[in-house]
Amino acid sequence: MISIVIISHSAKLAAGVKELAEQMVHTSVPIAIAAGIDDPENPFGTDVLQVQAAIESVYSDAGVVVLMDLGSAVLSAEMALEFLDEEQKPKVRLCEAPLVEGAIAAVVQAAAGGDIDQVIAEARSALTAKASQLSVVDSNDSTEFDPVGGMGILPVGGTGILPVGGTGILPVVRYATTTKEIHLTVQNQQGIHARPAAQFVTTANRFNSEITLQNITKTSNIVNGKSINNVMLLGIQQGDEIVIKAVGEDAELALIALQQLVDNNFGETVNKAKEDINQDSNPPSNQSLHPSSVTLDRLVGIPAAAGIAMGAVIVYQPKLPEIIEEQTDNPQAEWETLQLAIKTAQQQLQHLINTVTKDQADIFQAHLLYLDDPALVNRAYQIIVDQHLWAGAAWKTVIDETVANYQTLEDSYMQARGNDVIDVGWRVLRLLTNRKETCLDVTEPGILVARDLTASEVAQLNPSQVRGICCASGSATAHSALIANMLGIPMVVGVGQDLLSLPAGTELALDGTTGQIWVEPSEERKQELQLQSNSKDELPTEVITKDGHKIPLMANVLGEADAKLALDCGAQGVGLLRTEFLYLERLTIPSEEEQLATYQAIAEIMGTHPLTIRTLDIGGDKPIPFLNLASSDAPSARHTPEPNPFLGWRGIRQSLDCPEMLKIQLRAILRGSYGDNIKVMFPMVSSVEEVRAAKEILAEAKAELRQEGYGFNEQMPVGIMVEVPAAVTMADQLAAEVDFFSIGTNDLSQYVMAADRTNPKVAKLADALEPAVLRMIQQTVTVAHQAGIPVSVCGQLASNPVGIPILLGLGVDELSVNPPAIATVMSVISQLTINQAEMLAGEALQLDSAVGVREYIINQLDRSV
Repeated sequence: MISIVIISHSAKLAAGVKELAEQMVHTSVPIAIAAGIDDPENPFGTDVLQVQAAIESVYSDAGVVVLMDLGSAVLSAEMALEFLDEEQKPKVRLCEAPLVEGAIAAVVQAAAGGDIDQVIAEARSALTAKASQLSVVDSNDSTEFDPVGGMGILPVGGTGILPVGGTGILPVVRYATTTKEIHLTVQNQQGIHARPAAQFVTTANRFNSEITLQNITKTSNIVNGKSINNVMLLGIQQGDEIVIKAVGEDAELALIALQQLVDNNFGETVNKAKEDINQDSNPPSNQSLHPSSVTLDRLVGIPAAAGIAMGAVIVYQPKLPEIIEEQTDNPQAEWETLQLAIKTAQQQLQHLINTVTKDQADIFQAHLLYLDDPALVNRAYQIIVDQHLWAGAAWKTVIDETVANYQTLEDSYMQARGNDVIDVGWRVLRLLTNRKETCLDVTEPGILVARDLTASEVAQLNPSQVRGICCASGSATAHSALIANMLGIPMVVGVGQDLLSLPAGTELALDGTTGQIWVEPSEERKQELQLQSNSKDELPTEVITKDGHKIPLMANVLGEADAKLALDCGAQGVGLLRTEFLYLERLTIPSEEEQLATYQAIAEIMGTHPLTIRTLDIGGDKPIPFLNLASSDAPSARHTPEPNPFLGWRGIRQSLDCPEMLKIQLRAILRGSYGDNIKVMFPMVSSVEEVRAAKEILAEAKAELRQEGYGFNEQMPVGIMVEVPAAVTMADQLAAEVDFFSIGTNDLSQYVMAADRTNPKVAKLADALEPAVLRMIQQTVTVAHQAGIPVSVCGQLASNPVGIPILLGLGVDELSVNPPAIATVMSVISQLTINQAEMLAGEALQLDSAVGVREYIINQLDRSV
């Protein structure tokens, strides 16, 4: 595959372009960035050696395409090219294409298997598609072929010049009677924009047939369907009719796949016009509805997330913090309290980002920006100082003002962003009033009815319990609707305030595609809707390899909702309960009783399944702002930021320095273990001394509980996280102290490779597929099995389809992954035999790079399919 290098003066710009391009394809394209310089005062610029290193990091004989922004980036690229080996130079090409559009086009073409000329041609022609969309270029231009851009357009009528993959000229093609074609109408609200275009091209490139596309509505030219720029150039909008033609031996299969893509609206939510709703189910949306007048059997709202849902009404009324406008005689203290609450809210969001899907993470990344917005923070400071209001009242005033400003905008999408401000605003207010985030605890499946929902509230919903969402207000473009769509929960918004008069238990049915809602639907209506609804297959109760070996598959969770979701996804227990969420939810240390209630609730959800609780693991990328203020026994040096937190006060080191806080947590875990299948493990262990010290505190907690008459599991298993090389080299002695190991491959990778995984300049080095990391895993497993204890892997490698066969082949006993990844892991395991996994692992250990391991495993798995 062709590799891509992005050179820019700005590191943030380059990282953003890389991320955007990667979102366009499902295949991993080698991309490296060389951007910015190491100068805190002026980080903008380019470095020749950095460019050379980037090229060499992704170099392959297939070729490398280098994209640049301007000025010194071009000069640095040219100079770096001179520094390359003579045999490498001919295979590295500098491309003058626009950086953002060119990178997207190049990555899509590279993922489709294009050669270096095709990739460069697509990148160069990227600007044409954008110009066409802005009407700078006439898309009906009679030009048949642009030899520089490689656009390759066929005129209407089916004859002309069709380049292969966007470049090159073939003889004129006259379609024979064997040509297959389909006519479709595009329903996407934004038409075939960048992401749908990328999906179309990626799908088209899976087939050998020549595929063309034409916008019938606009009488456009016929273009090459395997070129993202050609596809985007057509300017296909919602409601436009298109014709797709295919010529070749697999033409029929290609058209079936492309039709399915278009019919499924490229995976996007579609807002149909009201004219498309059946006339018999379109009553006035402002018609009054009261508990005594449920004879009205239909409502209509705004479709927000597609799907059919039926069930009883579950009324949700969030308990919002009560804010009283009290005065303060110490504005400085209130300002410091607000800063601490904001910082804690940022940590909550970062923790959330690390545990949700990438698309959901993007939404909460935007929330982080609101908390960094000087317009909000400075305004709050001004109110505190000028009006002497306490922190909560000042912050609420700012949030109310900002939301009101959003509501005055005409653009509905921008109006919906006001809901994001409310979301982050409430998060800070809950911290200031010491109130935990409202937990949507749904005990029976049904339809959630609310005034409106924030993105954070929707993100914690369990799709197996919340069958659908119906909101009195809200917007289809709000982030709450986007997350509902990601979770597969049908959603209708903007129904009207009378919706809130429906009593709990009222039966509802809704169609998230049309916006229709039926109150107390008839049996005939329910049967009709049931036929439209896609039934879900039952999840297997066991995860078994192709040759019959059972592999325990656990989940990494943080809270009750996550635990419920894990079981619904097919998890056989919890391999890692991250307890940090208990501490991130507040400005003070959680009490023993509060922790106990949470552990017992999760244990009850798990039933007989195991629950492994990791003690507090903070530091590095997970600091807790209040800890330095709350821990009286913490050395004063810790009141200042650490220069290198990943090598600093984190994990078990912090816990042992705050023994009373650790004992509180261990007492809660022990009390929760009574009658339940609970284990405890300590994070970031690097020495035997640390384990013994932690076990000593555990023994003290046990002695206290015995004296106080509390029951607990005297034989509760104790384990450690293996995350640093020191733990691997001392694994034989550590194994004598504990009952199990759990390998955290994320941290182990960065410590083995001496590369901070949060630093974009070196993060790619912290790859768990590096043979050095794999050998560490092998050594750990071997020593553990010799000592008679099991080994689990709970890092991201456990959910990587390339890493799974290696882990099984190395003898790992158990995998623990985030709930959304469980289905993928099950599928991969079911297609493997243990002998095959052992063979793949043995070969992988002999390779010399993560790239080599990845390519080898993928090639071997492809051959076995």
